[in-house]
Amino acid sequence: MRGWVPATVLFVCLLRAPLLHAQPACDDPLDLPNPVYLSIGDTQINLLKELGAKLRESEGITLVWRATGSCTNLDALYGDLKLSGSLSYIPAGYDAKRMPTPPSCIAAAPGMTLDIANSIVFLSECPGQKPTDVKDTLGSVQSFVFVVPRSSTQTAITAEEAYFALGFGRAGGVVPWNDPQRLLIRPATKGTILSLAASIRVPAGRWQGTPINLSQELASQLAASPDPERSLGILGSEVYDGYRGTLKALAFRAFGQRRAYWPDSTENGFDKANVRDGHYHPWSFTHWLLRTDGSGLPRKPRAQRVVDLLVGTAVIPPARFEPLDSSIDVGLVPRCAMRVQREKEGGDFSLYQPEESCGCYYEARAAGSSRCSRCSLSEPCATGTCRRGFCEER
Repeated sequence: MRGWVPATVLFVCLLRAPLLHAQPACDDPLDLPNPVYLSIGDTQINLLKELGAKLRESEGITLVWRATGSCTNLDALYGDLKLSGSLSYIPAGYDAKRMPTPPSCIAAAPGMTLDIANSIVFLSECPGQKPTDVKDTLGSVQSFVFVVPRSSTQTAITAEEAYFALGFGRAGGVVPWNDPQRLLIRPATKGTILSLAASIRVPAGRWQGTPINLSQELASQLAASPDPERSLGILGSEVYDGYRGTLKALAFRAFGQRRAYWPDSTENGFDKANVRDGHYHPWSFTHWLLRTDGSGLPRKPRAQRVVDLLVGTAVIPPARFEPLDSSIDVGLVPRCAMRVQREKEGGDFSLYQPEESCGCYYEARAAGSSRCSRCSLSEPCATGTCRRGFCEER
């Protein structure tokens, strides 16, 4: 009969339609308007989800990315390589709570030209020389933590203990972390291990343990360890924040310190106070790199706008949202909220005073309270500068 479709055929067709739509072409202007292609560390996925949703809604810019290691990202940009295979992207109406894992798109051959590369460590930690036409912009600060299962009785680790446990494994004799099979680490190209390597003075390529490619995979495996007391892992702090119910960050005592510190002022805090003032040692600046043309201008102007919003730089026209919120909300520390800086991975700290501080705003948003006075046009500051509703130092 005309117009009759077998039920099995109809069922298959209904199944196929959404599946095909779920993986559009990465350069499809209907599904992915104004794309910007990135290669990032997996610790920055939450940041891209936060900022990407705002950009898609307010400016129609689509962030499309792959997540690999810092050194792999730099290699791709330095060599002007193309992104291929399945990439993640931010769709219209994206809500991270309803869709924790963003959808993916398919990069048609020969791939997509990379616009932005991300490193979560100083560029000198990776092989290769930055080309002269590549622009490097410092972004927010990311801290790193040694973590154990929540049921572990351990509360702290010293740089010396980490040196022997991760540098020598069983021969290091550090109890309880003397079983390399229970030490979950990252591949040597990943920023997390590169930064912590500088803090414990064991090169990333010589660490003892089981390399886990993805941060989220490491967190899940560590939480499910059958021997929690002897298990130890490493994570970016902002990744750890999402696993606080099943994992526990260890306070860290660096070489030369007398006490161990968490990144935050307390074990359960979110203020990153010890990162900001130099008490907590394992942290690094994020880096956002893009290629420029022969005159020094960005090869893709909207890629520059994305970088500016990622690092909190003022943009024209102004964004219809507060760019700093995306970094703060995922556990990163904007540079304008820092009081110390460093010149190399694991290097000594020096005092830092940003040109336009945001420490008061950061404290209020990250920790829910601020030591600073509130202000407005009708209620100016007695001292300092009124910025984002708080009397900042400058």
